Amino acid sequence: MEALELILFLLAAVIASSILERFLPRLSLPLVQIALGALIAFTVSSPFEQGLDTELLLILFIAPLHFNESRHADSGALWRNRWGIASLAVGLVFAIMLAVGGTLHALMPAVPLAAALALGAAMGSTDAVAVTALSKDFRFGRRHATLLEGEAFFNDVTGTVAFQCAIAVVGSGAFSLVHAGEEFALDLFGGLAGGAVMGGLAWALMELIRRRGLDNPTLHVTLELLLPFVIYLAAKSLHIGGVIAVVAAGLVMSLLPQRHTTATARQKLQSRSVWKTIEFVLNGIIFVILGMQLPRGLQPAADGGLGDPVAVVGAVVLLTAVLEGVRFLWVLAMDAVAARRAGEPARSCLAPEGLRGALAMAFAGPKGGITLSLMLSIPTYLSSGATFPERTTLVTMAAGIILGSLLLANFAVPLLVPRKASARRAAERADAEISLVIRVIESIQADAHLTGAVRADEPAKAPTGAPAAVPGTSAAGSAPSAVAEEADEPATVIVMQRYAEVLEELAPHASAEAAARARATAAAVEALYGRIDDIAREVGELDSLEEDSPDGAADPRSGLTARFRALRAVYDAVEDVQAQALARELEYLKELRLAGAIAPDHARELRNDIYIQQLTLE
Repeated sequence: MEALELILFLLAAVIASSILERFLPRLSLPLVQIALGALIAFTVSSPFEQGLDTELLLILFIAPLHFNESRHADSGALWRNRWGIASLAVGLVFAIMLAVGGTLHALMPAVPLAAALALGAAMGSTDAVAVTALSKDFRFGRRHATLLEGEAFFNDVTGTVAFQCAIAVVGSGAFSLVHAGEEFALDLFGGLAGGAVMGGLAWALMELIRRRGLDNPTLHVTLELLLPFVIYLAAKSLHIGGVIAVVAAGLVMSLLPQRHTTATARQKLQSRSVWKTIEFVLNGIIFVILGMQLPRGLQPAADGGLGDPVAVVGAVVLLTAVLEGVRFLWVLAMDAVAARRAGEPARSCLAPEGLRGALAMAFAGPKGGITLSLMLSIPTYLSSGATFPERTTLVTMAAGIILGSLLLANFAVPLLVPRKASARRAAERADAEISLVIRVIESIQADAHLTGAVRADEPAKAPTGAPAAVPGTSAAGSAPSAVAEEADEPATVIVMQRYAEVLEELAPHASAEAAARARATAAAVEALYGRIDDIAREVGELDSLEEDSPDGAADPRSGLTARFRALRAVYDAVEDVQAQALARELEYLKELRLAGAIAPDHARELRNDIYIQQLTLE
């Protein structure tokens, strides 16, 4: 019962964080979730009070999230940047291990060098969940975004193996380079090979199920959800890297040929929705749990058990600065090498834009759940029976550095790189979308007499004159035209209203002229849309009068019944009108792209959105 209550608390915290984020625009969602987790830690007892098992964290959260990300990753970009990713996932981890560990040992000689290096090794692992959120929310350069993604996929292996070796040295005083190399090779290369094989087998199984006629989207999505757990457990039973195997399997499955049928399209649509929900829940829970663990790590410093709290805070700040400084210099050196390979001078990386990009990359590698769970896994006692030296100090330093790196990612990265959302809503892009939407609205109204026209039993009054376009530019971009006094049918206006809502969203991000056109068009459509509510209210009043009649019967040919059936048919016709509008939108989008009014990447995004809407129409 206690575990069930904890699960409910975690889910409630995730939901609450999504709501609170709206009122705290300067705080990222992970920080809000961490704060809620800390609040839960002070109010509710949980089974995590003794620490979070690293294996549990990997299989429940990291494995499924990595599997989903790897299936949608750009494998070509990852391969092109393979040496840069290897540099970050291996070389940078060892550089951070030596720099942070050496600095801690110099500041606090009571901490053995091997134990200090264990802290440095744990700091080499970035928080994959936080990195993924940053790469999705902010517009890093294409190369930097790929490097961040690849680093998050692969650097856990190096950090974990180095951490375990350092802990073993503290306990035994001996270090075997051969044993460490074997363990690293098994985890990394064994995980890559084993994951590739298991990914191929998983793809073959799904194809076999399809060929047997079981094109059931629910069955395929359920199998997708099960795969990362099966692959991870199979890899661990083979003593190879579980997370690496999951990533490799996802990449292989994305590279193998996929069938394109109606059933697979429905499956992909359903799979995307399910994984999006799971990603939101798992991301939120992992940060809430991190928030529940951080107070436990920081408590000794707050109580004064580690000496002067100011000195402890100063040590945490210095170690965080060393960590971010090493990342910055490493990334800057990688950028210089990449510039030389591209035929540009290395000093071009020292330009303000290059320095901002490298600094953003440094801050975009925050530490999180894996780092803290590794530190909490440090044994209290050694095999000799002696206590582990300065264990409390190590855990407190780790908690402080994690919090500092998350704060830097939250407040510093937005100052260095723009958000993707704001990039999408740039004035030119908004203006182009407004022109496209207005043309679609014009075509909907002009085609009202052709798209699923609905008539009552009695002949309907024909619209006076040819349908006129709503205010805005015409297809050729001419001056605004007049508003038609009547739409051909309510179904037409319902679909027009859907596009008018898009105009209202775009207007604040557009130029003054385009915003004025968008708002004028939206207002005209809103006026027409108000008529539908009037009709519905009138029918409702007449329907109630009919129910109150003495005989309770209605003449099937009465005006009321005809109008009621017509109203129902209007809503049945909405999908027909919407389908025609989406077809026209694709046509106009192609024209605007060929004319250079919409950039190719922007047109691709809009086209994908239209395809998704077409798939959802039944």
